[in-house]
Amino acid sequence: MADEFKCVHEKDTAPPLDPVADAWFQQARTISKERLPDWGQVAQLYQKAVEKDHWKAMHNLAELYLREEGVAKDTNEAIDLYLKMVKLNVPLGYYDMSVMVRRGVGVVQSDQDATLYLLRAADLGSPHAQTHLGNIYIYDLKKNKLGASYLRCAAKQDFPEANYELAAYHKILDQNYPVAMHYYQRAAALGHSMSTLVIEHAFRQGEFGYEKDERLADAYGKIFDQISENPDIRFPSLASDLPLPPHPIQGYHGDKDINWKPTGRADDY
Repeated sequence: MADEFKCVHEKDTAPPLDPVADAWFQQARTISKERLPDWGQVAQLYQKAVEKDHWKAMHNLAELYLREEGVAKDTNEAIDLYLKMVKLNVPLGYYDMSVMVRRGVGVVQSDQDATLYLLRAADLGSPHAQTHLGNIYIYDLKKNKLGASYLRCAAKQDFPEANYELAAYHKILDQNYPVAMHYYQRAAALGHSMSTLVIEHAFRQGEFGYEKDERLADAYGKIFDQISENPDIRFPSLASDLPLPPHPIQGYHGDKDINWKPTGRADDY
């Protein structure tokens, strides 16, 4: 395991996507969201995109092989697609292989090799890997500062799960409730339903030292309903549309002066 971490974002390292292949990929994604998807057509479109080295299509097609949707179940085909991603130096490919090797699915099980894949994925900017490693460092290895750095890097990539885990860290271990609520709100804005529920309950029940606020609780309850109905919905202006009040004791940041207010800059939190 690493003792230091340099934040890298996936968009800066992942290979560019061929425009024609990306059009096929987007068409497949649209079909996959229909009420009764034609998975065979989805798989065919992904395959066409794969032939043009579209790494997102490789990831999705591999999932179809593992789930037996639109294609016959074939773990070897899925592994081949993940290895092709690795050959292209795709962060997500290294993460996918870390999962398969950790579980021993289609390959020899090896915790050591899985960790190497995971570290490489994080170094290349995979937010999935950074989130996973962040939790390992915090909860297993007790290296909170290093783990939070991994989570913060992934959260800055607008990865909902990383924002949720970072919020949980600040709530449980740091007990900095306004910072926790900031990241729950960010996750909610990115369509993370559980984060929306946490905010709703906090103001419905007066949790974490906040005063009850039925209006705010109802508003976030409606956001939860919208996400449940459409998991792809996003709320980019949530922080300004439904701002959170300062914590009665900690203000807007438990580690700063009680009169401090966020400026809206990326480095506020």
